[in-house]
Amino acid sequence: MSNVYSLHIGRLIKLSLPTFLRKPKTLAFLNALFKPMLSQYNAFVAYKDDAIYRVSHNGSVTLLQKVLNDAFDDSQRRIYINNVQRRDTLRLYSREFERDIGTFTDAKFGFRSALEFDNTQADFTVHIPIEYQPDTELELNKYLIKVGAIINYYKIYGKNYNIVWID
Repeated sequence: MSNVYSLHIGRLIKLSLPTFLRKPKTLAFLNALFKPMLSQYNAFVAYKDDAIYRVSHNGSVTLLQKVLNDAFDDSQRRIYINNVQRRDTLRLYSREFERDIGTFTDAKFGFRSALEFDNTQADFTVHIPIEYQPDTELELNKYLIKVGAIINYYKIYGKNYNIVWID
């Protein structure tokens, strides 16, 4: 798969010339002419590698952890993610049939509306070592925006998170 896009422009130039024209000045001139094409090819290969990296990762905890460690802590890989256990007091069940179809608390019995769910709680927590915390507030905001951009790119829509600095 990696050989599909491999292109050696200098070698291609040299092999496409007849042998009596393969002089150093001619090859240097043709290499200079093809230099913009070489830079475009290198940009394409970098984009292809980045696209393959992005597609091969998703919002699962282990892969999101891997992406964050690749971006911010490549050597020691100390960034980790914990899921938050929600404590929900409303349970779904029916009194008569003891099936999961309604909610019951001391205050009311019935179905839940969308307004009753607390979506402000975090679904997972990202733990980052304290040594990566910048000193100034501006640098801290920049760092948190970078981390948040990576998390928001990969996480499932609707999931909330907290960032916690650890020792």
